Amino acid sequence: MPPESKLALNPRVSVFKHKGGMYLFDPFTRTCASINEEMLAFATNSEVSNSYDNVSSSSRKGLMKITKQLRKLDILIEQGATVKDGECTPPDGVGSDMYLAIFVTEKCNLRCAYCYANGGDSGKTISRDIWRLAMDYYFSTLLNSNTLKRGKHKSVDLSIHGGGEPTVEFDTVKEIVAGFSERAHAVGLQPSIGMGSNGTYGEDVQRWIIENNIDVNISLDGPQYIQNHLRPFRSGRPSYDRVANNIKGLVKAGRSVSVRATVTDEVLGAMEQTIELANQLGIASVHFEPVTLTGRCANTGVARPDEEQFAEKFLKCFLLGLKHNIEVTYSGMCCFQSPRKRFCAACGEHFCVTPNGDITTCYEVLYSSDPASSAFFIGKIDPVQSRVMLDHVRMKKLKQRVAENIEACKNCFLRWQCAGDCPVKSFKYSNRDLYSPDPYRCRIADRINKQLIVWLADGNIKPRDDKKAQVFSLNKNVY
Repeated sequence: MPPESKLALNPRVSVFKHKGGMYLFDPFTRTCASINEEMLAFATNSEVSNSYDNVSSSSRKGLMKITKQLRKLDILIEQGATVKDGECTPPDGVGSDMYLAIFVTEKCNLRCAYCYANGGDSGKTISRDIWRLAMDYYFSTLLNSNTLKRGKHKSVDLSIHGGGEPTVEFDTVKEIVAGFSERAHAVGLQPSIGMGSNGTYGEDVQRWIIENNIDVNISLDGPQYIQNHLRPFRSGRPSYDRVANNIKGLVKAGRSVSVRATVTDEVLGAMEQTIELANQLGIASVHFEPVTLTGRCANTGVARPDEEQFAEKFLKCFLLGLKHNIEVTYSGMCCFQSPRKRFCAACGEHFCVTPNGDITTCYEVLYSSDPASSAFFIGKIDPVQSRVMLDHVRMKKLKQRVAENIEACKNCFLRWQCAGDCPVKSFKYSNRDLYSPDPYRCRIADRINKQLIVWLADGNIKPRDDKKAQVFSLNKNVY
């Protein structure tokens, strides 16, 4: 008999079959391994395993080596051992810190067919009184936080967004960024500014972005015919040339450019063309995201792509991205990530201020008329009385939206990477229930992540962080 006591898989570890193969995935060590039933049975000393004495000496050494490695990683544990609370769950990670985002304006120079916010249908722009009060509250909270007192902060982030296009109100954007930078420097922190944009701004904005080191993420849905069809100017004029020229200008200035591509059913066939376009333009990263059926989608007939086809196309784009050294991502592609309890900061950490002075935790929930505001609106800024009012009960509820509290995720292999997926999409697609993940997105995540794990385990792709991820085959040179 092997010189090991009986072992078992740690409860956090998943084993799944895929196209005739068997694969092991440990979310904590991010171990991806190919395995077979004999190996698994041997490692756990199952009664159905081959006798240790009947295994060749060379295979025996390989088996013992791999078993020792799995034990070191806590993938294999003593059979019957008590797993303490916390050993199979990641740390909370939520403190008193918040992430500040300011939605500058509802105005927009484009009329995108699927806009979740109906951008441009309203002319509301945030007032100076509102954004200044937001910053006052944010920095006062930051200064009182334990992490700042312990000196863990070196920089502080501001995200500029819009239910429209922020650069339409360029003077306001510049004033907000200057105010934030001044406050950050006053407390010894380096400001880091990010901005989401449709990329149709003029030369003055482009110069300001480059000179002020603004990290801009640009929306580009694909090749010229796709971009012009789905994202035209409000006048109906095409937008592609302007966006492409601005991207080229950023690349020429040495900037690493990321783009967001929204995928509708009609865009599905052009996803690989989008990666080829990104290669031509010098884009560093492409983030694909299936369209959310909200806002303007109700009147334009835009439809979600088939989930299986989206997953297949995305995986092809991922491999194509590796070929061109382009990072290709999707919000549900998470097997590379460290374990987490929450899908995103919408569950209690975002402090996003809308032009109306509402405080939301989700970038996709901007109006009180949105049913999701009942879950994601956590307060209001009152410029008349110069105060910030917060709903601490609602904030607490959002912070409780963690993986271990989501019953639907209990047996999912992605539980500690996906963490329940997008909370607002859960709300919108499951009768306003934060704890019922959108099945459509679950199917996409299942398909994409299992294939990535298989590719990693079989050596077809490499882990993004070699120092943290473990990849090996338990099949080779054993049986």
